Amino acid sequence: MTAALRLPSGPAPAAPYVPHPLHDPGRDWPETNCYVDLWIELLHGRGLAPEAMLGFTLRQDFEGDQFTFFKPPPGDIERLYGLEVLELAVYRDLEAHALMQVGAGRPVLVEVDAIHLPDTHGTTYGRDHGKTTIGILALDPTAGELDYLHNAGRFRLSGADYAGIFGPATLPPYAEFVKAVAEPLAAADLPGAALDLLVRHRARAPRRNPVLAFRDALAATAEGLVCRPLSVFHAYAFNTTRQLGANFEMLASHLAWLGESGAGDFAPAAEAAADLSREAKAFQFQLARAFHRRSAAGLAPRLDRPAETYARVFALLDRALGR
Repeated sequence: MTAALRLPSGPAPAAPYVPHPLHDPGRDWPETNCYVDLWIELLHGRGLAPEAMLGFTLRQDFEGDQFTFFKPPPGDIERLYGLEVLELAVYRDLEAHALMQVGAGRPVLVEVDAIHLPDTHGTTYGRDHGKTTIGILALDPTAGELDYLHNAGRFRLSGADYAGIFGPATLPPYAEFVKAVAEPLAAADLPGAALDLLVRHRARAPRRNPVLAFRDALAATAEGLVCRPLSVFHAYAFNTTRQLGANFEMLASHLAWLGESGAGDFAPAAEAAADLSREAKAFQFQLARAFHRRSAAGLAPRLDRPAETYARVFALLDRALGR
């Protein structure tokens, strides 16, 4: 039908793929959530700096049953990188739409079932269903091959997995495509624009400490929660401790990048955000032990320290911003 279609940006799939340093295995959270991870690598493949977009992490809140699944706002992406995120109307089969958009140099971001993704080998691949977002960079319908971004890397799939991604579905998946509408900001202009966005996001940050809200919600449910199967722990931890910790590790990287770019002295706030990332990871281990013991004794009060660190992050940030 057609030869494989490839984007001009990023390495060829046959070459070793080197993820962005934000996905370094030595970080507290080498992977954050599928959407943020996808954008980090999508921008990395275009030679752009994903650190610039991360000011939105200031707005994370505790939503009563989960921390905000943090995602870069489309307006920020367009302002910084000249990329518009548009919803893809899937009124034919997904494969035909993906072929059309990728052929125009527009990556397609689509929610798929992780059971078909070889890069999740050892977790969901071939075993468990799970919703996740991938970025389609190229596809070859004749060979049944797909070149895609997911989590911290770039991968290929084929055969039955290709058929699974593009197979019949009762409802079409939610999909977007990424369209270049302007030149990305020049390197010299990027820190100033990122700082302006940071200030705007600071004004929309939660008024109440969300870690305290998490503590109180956990205190009310912990005894029943930790008696449930370990699979519940994984889902709960992903949507609470992992989103909290990864969010603030990304904020730490953003503030460090701003400081290195000469936009201000953000080092103390960056260090505090990194502290909160580590504390969230430590609490996740404590949560896991509570599940294994089937006892939540003393669990919720252990969030007092991360709550204090959260307050310290914002106090130091406000000092750096002259608030």
